[in-house]
Amino acid sequence: MSQTTEKAFESYVKQMLLAKGWQAGSVKDWDKDRALFPAQITDFIAATQKPLWGSMRVQHGANLENLIINELVKELAIKGSLHVLRHGFKFYGKTFRLAVQSRQSSG
Repeated sequence: MSQTTEKAFESYVKQMLLAKGWQAGSVKDWDKDRALFPAQITDFIAATQKPLWGSMRVQHGANLENLIINELVKELAIKGSLHVLRHGFKFYGKTFRLAVQSRQSSG
């Protein structure tokens, strides 16, 4: 009887997630103090919310990434991950989203 190991299970889950468009993180990109991947978050926001990101870039310049990650960390601590994933978080009066609804065709 073959026994499944945790390592094999982790590998399988990772393989399935990557096949669905997830991105693997690198230990060197992990911010241990804030417990997240800052560059992946800001890259996601920049790619999915271009007009909003552009207007914030004009206002905050090169410091935008650091400011927005700091605000996200505060919101996560106050409201929790699930709330932030469902409703986004505010930054200078604008709502940024960390999850986008997929558009699946019905039929």
